[in-house]
Amino acid sequence: MRFLHNTGALCPTCLKEYPAEVYADEDNVVWMTRECPEHGRLDTRMWPDADHYEWLRSEAFPKTKPQNTHPITDGCPFGCGTCARHERRGTLLEIEVTRNCNLHCPVCFASAENGDDDPTLDEIHAMYQVIADAVGTDGAVQITGGEPTTRKDLKDIIYMGREMGFWGIEINTNGLVISSVPGYLEDLVGAGLTGVYLSFDGVTGDVYEATCGRDILDVKLRAIERCREIGIQVVLSVAVVSGVNDHQIGDILRFALENSDVVAGLALQPAFTSGRFEADRAIPMSAGDVIYSLAEQSDGLLEVKDIWPLGCSNPLCDTGVFLVKSDDAEHESGFYPATRRMTMEEYAQGYSPDSPQGSVFLDILYKKGVEVKTGLSIIIMNYMDAVSMDTQRLRECSMMVTMPDGRAIPFCSYHLTNRAGERIYSPWCK
Repeated sequence: MRFLHNTGALCPTCLKEYPAEVYADEDNVVWMTRECPEHGRLDTRMWPDADHYEWLRSEAFPKTKPQNTHPITDGCPFGCGTCARHERRGTLLEIEVTRNCNLHCPVCFASAENGDDDPTLDEIHAMYQVIADAVGTDGAVQITGGEPTTRKDLKDIIYMGREMGFWGIEINTNGLVISSVPGYLEDLVGAGLTGVYLSFDGVTGDVYEATCGRDILDVKLRAIERCREIGIQVVLSVAVVSGVNDHQIGDILRFALENSDVVAGLALQPAFTSGRFEADRAIPMSAGDVIYSLAEQSDGLLEVKDIWPLGCSNPLCDTGVFLVKSDDAEHESGFYPATRRMTMEEYAQGYSPDSPQGSVFLDILYKKGVEVKTGLSIIIMNYMDAVSMDTQRLRECSMMVTMPDGRAIPFCSYHLTNRAGERIYSPWCK
């Protein structure tokens, strides 16, 4: 066993924080261990390769602390708000507008169900104001749920944000409504929608039977085609589940590249067990596993070290690369990784702390005069649950869920559930 560093971790039963050690085993696999006096010791597999883990940690960017923090009232992950202990400002902020959903997916961190307790428009206005006060109106806003399209006033919610000065508003959706209701997406775009964050877990129907409960691949393809017709960009959001769709990462990448005229981004998210998680998986996956799988399945387009930290949060939480479409690309796809043509020093010098996760590379390349309209942004987001929660990483979270009472809660603590499925934070803290 080789000691790597100290941190804090949770007991997944009582969610109390305890000192933890991160170490590499004889196979160079990274583990985190802690011991709860009541519920015992737990060792969690954190990363497939210790050398890669340590390299990413060494490339951490300087931290930009959030403004308007709240007093520390409790240990992590309790008392979030964002508290004065937090070390990085939010760059992607979510507004959860509903807990309702028109699917019952076996893989759902939100545990979305049917219900009537949606926030009012006044409460949603307050959530927009939280973002405006915290990072201004230049930050990225994602309207999420549940399924946002179950709200009849979604168009009004989007228009409200635009009226308040927000230039970038996207919806996180399963695509059922935008693919089937004529004129619906046009209305959202007319109200000011700028992007669609579409759940897209694979390229065959059996994947959706496992992740969504039924085959809805045709729905996903129609939703993408509708976005193409209207001229609004799509980011494909993939919940990567071991044994279900981890073997299709390369196929999804190739699909995104073939449709880069409308698909602007690919977000690979190893599934985590907060909320409802009914799907079996052999081994919990980390972002490191996804990075290695992406490289292996990319037909030589990508190598592991082409994927760099995005700078906005802990380097183990957010990594990515931008694939540039170019006539001088060496790969047969016609794309090359931007990280092949810049040094880490150039990357650090060009980095802007105001760039949202998905546009860090894009913003740098744009300033250098590189054509980015038909390129593809890839991000790998390493969400944490009660078993994998590293509280140091939690304090560096830049993805926040906004509350009507003025708080912004880190994504992983907002959705956190214990082994019994109980949440710390109820929706909108009602």
